[in-house]
Parts: sequence; C-alpha cells; structure tokens
Amino acid sequence: MSVHELQFERDYELPRGIVWAALVDPVLVSGWLGEADIYVAPGGRYRLDWVGSPHFPGTDGTIETILAPGRLTIASERHGKFDFRLDELEGGSRGTSTRLRLTVTAVIDPPFAGRVRETWLAALEQLAELLRGHPVDWARYPVPVSRSRPEQGRG
Repeated sequence: MSVHELQFERDYELPRGIVWAALVDPVLVSGWLGEADIYVAPGGRYRLDWVGSPHFPGTDGTIETILAPGRLTIASERHGKFDFRLDELEGGSRGTSTRLRLTVTAVIDPPFAGRVRETWLAALEQLAELLRGHPVDWARYPVPVSRSRPEQGRG
C-alpha cells in the first residue's frame, strides 16, 4: 500500500456559506456523505458512518483546521485526511458561486485507488443534489448486488 493524494474540484452555483454549512452541519452532511456526528471546533470530533458504502466501515476523525467558511481539514482514523477548501467565485444564479477543492490523502492499495476516486466523485455529486434540495435517501440508496452481499456458493 502507498500514500495517494486524490484531488477534486467542483463548482456550485451557491454562496460559500451555504456550501460550508453542508460540510459542517451534521444534518446536512448526513444528506450527502453519510450519517454524521460533528463537534465543530478545532480538535472536534467528525464521525462518519458511510451508509451507502458497506465496504467502508465508519470512521472517527478530528477537525485539524477550521477557517469558516473557507477551509476544513479532517484527519480520519481509517480513510486518511480530507482537506476541503472553498473559494468564492463571481456569477451564478445568486451572483456568487463556490469552488470546492478537495484533497484526499490516504494510504490506499493501488488497485483500489480508482474505486476511492469514484466514491468521492459520487459523493460530490450527492453534495450537488443536496444543495438543490435533494438529500440522499439512504434507505433506497443503490448498492450493486455484487458489493452488497458475498456471492453464495452454487450447489
């Protein structure tokens, strides 16, 4: 296994404060990333249970950096470090937009780096849906059969 740094960039046509809330409010985080328990302060707890990803056990993290509404860095026990940066952009339906830059630094077995990247791309799309007023319905979240349960032996 080796350390990988995955970088993502996504623009949202909403003010930075709204996108920021979706990173730190436990109810909003639960609507796009996973069930969350967050104490918003330097050194605060950032617990995530990856409801839609049965192969990712929940993880406890610590908020390393919090500079509202521009930067949030979380060091997790199992999934590395997540560094979210929000930049304000001109334009958008409300006159301002937000560019989210995410860097995930984690020890990943090379064959699984692509899956981790796909998982984060899907999560950022789920964030976009949440910001449009459509949180993930975790009870109906699609989990491919091949990933949801092990194959049964054939008789």
